[in-house]
Amino acid sequence: MMTSYTIFRVGQEPERASIDWPEEPGYDRLKRMICPLLGDDEPLEHVAVLHDGERRDMFVSELGAVALTTRGPLPRNEAATAIYRNNTLTRYPETDPEDIPAIYGTAILFDRIVWF
Repeated sequence: MMTSYTIFRVGQEPERASIDWPEEPGYDRLKRMICPLLGDDEPLEHVAVLHDGERRDMFVSELGAVALTTRGPLPRNEAATAIYRNNTLTRYPETDPEDIPAIYGTAILFDRIVWF
């Protein structure tokens, strides 16, 4: 099954790509594909997001906001942060966006649910 995804790198235009994966790719396959995009030494974190009105899976560096990464704190990713915050802000529009955590570093957004 062809699975499309978008890579959001800080300060760059989003990059679209596809990969041929089974319906449920599994953790090992996800990790092999995602970790090189995040930085091989970055532990990945899964976040469920609402994008274009649908539930999607996004992966980010688990330590992106803290100085525990090998490169120090990663830069804030505004595009990924907006996607991450969308669900809460859609449901609770009175929420101050800065009360919701931000995304730091590269983010990979899949066009479907891949995390089971």
